[in-house]
Amino acid sequence: MESNFDQEYDLLKRELDRAEALQKNGYGLNAASASANTITVNAGGIGIWICSTFCALCLLTSLFTLYVVSEIKQNDRDQANQLNAIYMMAPHLKPEKTK
Repeated sequence: MESNFDQEYDLLKRELDRAEALQKNGYGLNAASASANTITVNAGGIGIWICSTFCALCLLTSLFTLYVVSEIKQNDRDQANQLNAIYMMAPHLKPEKTK
């Protein structure tokens, strides 16, 4: 019983022999039948506008997020300063630290 590798090898060898026979009979690629394939990408028009709009939207969203985060941090600092001022005026309101 042949192993799977031997079966695959035999199949590959038969296909290569078949390809060589086709090439010898003139069915393969040669200089006369070779063609130049080109791929063109047309990236203009509405696609560019849509992409640019979404990029600008992402930029504005990130800038707005940075602004909101900085405002939240400033608000936290202001509240901490206000609480410290209250504790300085009325130290008896400050909770005792547990050890």
